[in-house]
Amino acid sequence: MKKILMSFSLAIMLSFFVQQSAEAAGLFYTNATYPITATGVTAKDLTQLKKGVAKTTNVLYFVEVGDAGIDDAVKRAGIKKITHIDVNEKSVFIFWRQLTVTVYGE
Repeated sequence: MKKILMSFSLAIMLSFFVQQSAEAAGLFYTNATYPITATGVTAKDLTQLKKGVAKTTNVLYFVEVGDAGIDDAVKRAGIKKITHIDVNEKSVFIFWRQLTVTVYGE
């Protein structure tokens, strides 16, 4: 019984490491997109907006590679005025996590 209780306690403690910054957090699996900012710049035709994407990938909370910064996404797309930003977060418990920042603008 003591081993089961210790295992359960360890699982609960590990779950606190999952999705520390997410707006929408699933304990075991997450695939959610949410906005992080609005700049006040409006666009007349949303289909004509440029789109810049930046990503990071994390494995077991030991290794994280990539650059999910807004600046990186803006430079990749050549955006001068940001209209809105979306964040997509995918994760599978503590095994794998991918953060994708998508910046839209002119």
